[in-house]
Amino acid sequence: MAVGVLIITSKGYGKVVEDPANQFREQARGGKGVTGYKVTEDSGPVVAILRVPLGAYPRERVLVLTAQGQAILTPVDDIPKRSRTAGGVKIISLAPGDEVVGVTV
Repeated sequence: MAVGVLIITSKGYGKVVEDPANQFREQARGGKGVTGYKVTEDSGPVVAILRVPLGAYPRERVLVLTAQGQAILTPVDDIPKRSRTAGGVKIISLAPGDEVVGVTV
């Protein structure tokens, strides 16, 4: 079974990075890390990073919760696969002033 990394931001954007072992290299002491998400003012800060199975049966689903109580349940495989440095796509539409506060698989 393939594995990916799900990244979700406070303003409802997200993506799945496939093959995280090759995308995120190991860092030695003093390493400065690697970019995992292209954060912008529109996307907001990253609020969740989760390891997710890809192509699983039954389909694995992600629950996204907001501060105002909105929730969506969506299959992991429906979230677009993007590169490590790319921004994400809109996962949940938010009301003005609302933000993502929780994500679980």
